[in-house]
Amino acid sequence: MYILFLIAPILLTGSLALVIRVNQVNLRLLLAFSAAYLFALSIIHLLPEAYEFGQVKQMGLFIVLGFTIQLIIDTFSTGIEHGHVHLHSTECKSHLPMGIVVGLFMHSFLEGLPVYNINPSQTSNINHQLVIGLAMHNIPISLAFAGLLKEHEAKAAKRWILLIAFSLMSPLGYLFSYMLQNYGLKHYEYFGHMAFAVVIGIFLHISTAILFESSEHHKYNRSKILFMAGGIVLAYLIS
Repeated sequence: MYILFLIAPILLTGSLALVIRVNQVNLRLLLAFSAAYLFALSIIHLLPEAYEFGQVKQMGLFIVLGFTIQLIIDTFSTGIEHGHVHLHSTECKSHLPMGIVVGLFMHSFLEGLPVYNINPSQTSNINHQLVIGLAMHNIPISLAFAGLLKEHEAKAAKRWILLIAFSLMSPLGYLFSYMLQNYGLKHYEYFGHMAFAVVIGIFLHISTAILFESSEHHKYNRSKILFMAGGIVLAYLIS
């Protein structure tokens, strides 16, 4: 069920974006909503949960590491994780930049690692809030990725293969973590906590980057403020 919940938003929104043209104003509003949701979720729920694991200084270090890793990934992906592709259409038509694809896939795989984590103090090994956060986060990314695939003059089969492959990255990270914790590395729960901290750093980088990029001259219009407020309220209610 959780794997389907991670895959469905990408396939549904990506399929829609491949068929119809997405209004960029609406996409920016959706980005503002998802960014505010991710930021509030990280502060209200994920950070306190991370520090409950103990090893406070180590957790803080890995949060900073996650922030830095996303900075490095951005150099290859051009920020498509923010819902943006900073390339000209003429370049995409002649050649699909594989750096974007590899960077996006790596980003999504890393986000799936802490979805499953053995924690004796909890009734479930699945981090439900993180799953919901990833689903929300992947909707605008899927729209941007589908837009890039449409700009690239390739066969429809290639577009669908890449979209499906992207939808499988977070579930693969989740399954990889599940296999290691149950059948592989001993005491992997410690490394699962570190992966959780890395994803918090990634979320903080992406959410703040989107919020800064979505403003023009450091000003926000009424619609964006309302969508950002909606994201914050939703994160509070879910947490």
